[in-house]
Amino acid sequence: MSPDPHKALLWSEEFDDRLGGQLPGDTWSFDIGDGSSAGLIGWGNNELEYYTAESVKIEGNLKITAQCEKPNSSLQCYYGPALWTSGKIHTAGKVGFKFGRIEIQAKLPSGIGTWPALWLLGANLLDGIAWPHCGEIDILENTGAYPFQVQGTIHGDGYFGEEGLTKIIQSPTPLSDNFHNYAIFWNEEYIEWFFDGNSYNKITKASVEQMGKPWPFSQEFYLIMNLAIGGWFAGEVDPKLQRAQLEIESIKYFAIDGVGELILHE
Repeated sequence: MSPDPHKALLWSEEFDDRLGGQLPGDTWSFDIGDGSSAGLIGWGNNELEYYTAESVKIEGNLKITAQCEKPNSSLQCYYGPALWTSGKIHTAGKVGFKFGRIEIQAKLPSGIGTWPALWLLGANLLDGIAWPHCGEIDILENTGAYPFQVQGTIHGDGYFGEEGLTKIIQSPTPLSDNFHNYAIFWNEEYIEWFFDGNSYNKITKASVEQMGKPWPFSQEFYLIMNLAIGGWFAGEVDPKLQRAQLEIESIKYFAIDGVGELILHE
């Protein structure tokens, strides 16, 4: 099959054994703790996990593992000894993306109370522009309570949290059964979401501005991948749940018809 002349690969991350089990430090950083040090207790969502670097490993692919902790855990959360550990990584200040298509091949965890997320934040957050003014693009969010549910959302000033602009579709099989392709394409005028190559939602700049709301998506964004436990979005955690895992096989970033800019920071 000949290459698609309209689709140019700008960057990719293949999470295989060639990386020697370590995430490239020039690409990825870890968030550590329960969010308190960043002024976001429970990461702003009443989440239960304490993020550690040890929860993220490359073993054939990238594995972010959430683990139920012993009652006397030495890791202290805002509510006391940590009930869970898990992992969160991001490319802030290292690798940025402006427009184009991002595809993530992922296998989601199972278990009620899990909250895997593949998402982007506006890079101007690093310059002091607070959320949601910086903009957020959720390529994929899911909760273990809804194992078939594929959801993509944007958040901005006046449409954030439960008021985010979103759409939900249902997969024919549980998302934890197999790897699936979660993707967005975005440009100056719209953001479009894809599940296994099929478009399922499109939100335009014009439709948001007609609501009298700003469109903060014409700028650089950085990528975040994490597995949260509990919180307002995921709800109560199954007391029998002991372990859950989010697996990432690859990330690919394309320019489409010349639209897409990879931004590498020193």
